[in-house]
Amino acid sequence: MDTVKNNIELESYTLYNGVMHDNFEGFEYIEKKNRIYCAKMNDKGEKEWINWSKCEGYDFNSIRQGDIIMLQKMKAYQNRNLDKIYYKVISITKDKLVVQWADGDNTFTTYLKALKAPFPTEEQIQNESNFS
Repeated sequence: MDTVKNNIELESYTLYNGVMHDNFEGFEYIEKKNRIYCAKMNDKGEKEWINWSKCEGYDFNSIRQGDIIMLQKMKAYQNRNLDKIYYKVISITKDKLVVQWADGDNTFTTYLKALKAPFPTEEQIQNESNFS
């Protein structure tokens, strides 16, 4: 995972045929400590769950540019949230996922914040090329 800090917060993850074998930064699974849930938010604001497979990882083949991904960390044995964040997909290919989780100081803690967030400018995207 790489991060670019330029007024926007971008993270880049490696995919293998559209499948991510790693965890999102800050949302690592720890056995008997937490549970991690990942979902794609549809146009109605409903969650379409993306299940983690031990052998495979997260399958992001149905994710497109502009989609919103929600990550939720919960306590292992209680129904309590520890953390929740929304990512806006800036770019996705079969081998790379680039997501934006904040715009300036504004962290996307709600679906509407992520949905209304502007896409990065061309200048900011050119600076993103540091990821490779």
